[in-house]
Amino acid sequence: MTLEDRITRHVNHLFNHAQDTLANQELKEEIHSNLAARIEDYMEQGMDEEQAFQTAIQHVAGMDQIMSDHRRVHRVPYWTAVLQSALIYSLIAWIITIPMRVMVQGATINNLLMIMSVIVGGAYVFYKMKNKNTSTDPEDTTVIRTPVFLQWTRRVWWLWVGLIVVLWGTQAALRFGSNIWYSRPIQVEGPYQFTVIAIAFAIPLLSIIIPLIVQRAYRIVGKYEVGDVI
Repeated sequence: MTLEDRITRHVNHLFNHAQDTLANQELKEEIHSNLAARIEDYMEQGMDEEQAFQTAIQHVAGMDQIMSDHRRVHRVPYWTAVLQSALIYSLIAWIITIPMRVMVQGATINNLLMIMSVIVGGAYVFYKMKNKNTSTDPEDTTVIRTPVFLQWTRRVWWLWVGLIVVLWGTQAALRFGSNIWYSRPIQVEGPYQFTVIAIAFAIPLLSIIIPLIVQRAYRIVGKYEVGDVI
């Protein structure tokens, strides 16, 4: 195997777990070029080919871990998209809960969601205006550790499921606990009571906005990665 083949194989190994993006391709070529130049310098200093190769690759050891864990994205477009998604989810939840205004509890939740939508919308507009001059700056980037992000996304979903179970269990205990304890049949007296119970159990589901926003933020990382088309 020639020295060039060994360099190519080593660089390809470094990028085994990296996505095939333009930025990664350019970095791959740069590492290959620098590695070859470094080996040549070491050989000119008197090292043999094997010693020069082993010495040079030490300078890029661990690059595969760095490339697989870190994703560089355009900061302003990425966070603008995250805020936009948060605003859309908030507005959808607010619209869905408008019919609940017939109940006092439903009206309170609807008002809170309206306030939340206004706050998120204001943050979205403020962020866009504040960064309007840097939104197209290719140097304005941020690094995201995707494995850690994915781990937290999964945790948020599990926490949400746990929260729903606890809240539903609490509602069931408060409303039907005595019936269950004394083995009495559960009776719903008319559509009004049914609506009250349905709203009480439906309200906790609105908290799904939080894991949805987190998941959306994770899923769009690739779309705004440096080197990709935005």
